[in-house]
Amino acid sequence: MMKKILAAAIVSAFAAPAFAATANVDVYGKLHASVSMFDETVDAGAGADGIFGTADDQLGTNDLQFSSNASRIGFKGAEDLGGGLKAIWQIESGVNLDEGGDSFAGRNSFIGLSGGFGTALIGTHDTPLKLVGRAVDLFGDTMADSRNVLGGGSDLRAKNVAVYMTPNMGGFGIAAAYSTDPKNQGSQIAPVVAAGDTGDRADNGAYNVNATYKNGPLFLGLGYGDGDYHENNGLGAHMRGAAGFDMGAFKLVGQYDRLEDDTPAVGNGDYDAWMVGAAFTMGNIVLKANYMEGEYDNANAPEPTQWTAGVDYNLSKRSSVYALYAKSEDVVLGKGGGSSDQIVSGDTGGDNSVISLGMIHNF
Repeated sequence: MMKKILAAAIVSAFAAPAFAATANVDVYGKLHASVSMFDETVDAGAGADGIFGTADDQLGTNDLQFSSNASRIGFKGAEDLGGGLKAIWQIESGVNLDEGGDSFAGRNSFIGLSGGFGTALIGTHDTPLKLVGRAVDLFGDTMADSRNVLGGGSDLRAKNVAVYMTPNMGGFGIAAAYSTDPKNQGSQIAPVVAAGDTGDRADNGAYNVNATYKNGPLFLGLGYGDGDYHENNGLGAHMRGAAGFDMGAFKLVGQYDRLEDDTPAVGNGDYDAWMVGAAFTMGNIVLKANYMEGEYDNANAPEPTQWTAGVDYNLSKRSSVYALYAKSEDVVLGKGGGSSDQIVSGDTGGDNSVISLGMIHNF
């Protein structure tokens, strides 16, 4: 009996400090699944085995599909270093609910410092330009995500990045980031990276800044991105402006993007895109709609458009269900939100529509 008591005391003595060292770890996440029914997708004809429609199946374009939409789980924490200074860290991973798997620490994951000077971190993180757009997307992470039309360029989650964010200054804030290799394309100059090459690619850096103002019902944001990474991918500067205004139960949002083409002689030219949207809240119900359109300088290039109408029902502060209908042209539905199953647009100039029902739980 005494041996058992002594063993328990020893275990407790070692376990207590270990628990204290990890007591500031927060576990959080978001689970988001949907079922979508759609019409007029790409039809590539017979597959290699001669069976018509096989090519469609290879693209994942069935007329009914289940999807996991930016589902995630994360761990984060902070240590008080004294004098208002804190060490901060976060590890966030994607979760593919419908098919299993995903990448560990593939989402915003970093280590850094936070204090009166602001926040500085290094790791993997959304660019400041991307954050401006996320603030006004009424259908974020669904099949109708605004990045279906207003994406690309500097709208990404950058790897190998250092980020600095100022403290809130009366609603005004600035964020700046520099990445040595935003997509970790490897140190080889050639497009095809040598096997086993995990170094950062030389001369493939990118910088990104934003300025935002959020005070009461008003949000304003400007973002800018450029650098060698853009040039290496045939792009020029990426500029973004966004605004949102809450009038009690009514909300208005808008966004404008301009992504320059660094190779206009062979590309589609500069790309301009815009979005307007509105939402109305009645108790637990949120009615919302938006319209997006993009245009290249090249008159023969695709002109993506998408309009969406939907309704959310908040079951609680953490859980909600929704239904949406989206109709698009020259758009891959679900691409912007990183859906596990994307809906490929029809032939150039054709259209595509989807009814999507989903559930979201935050923890």
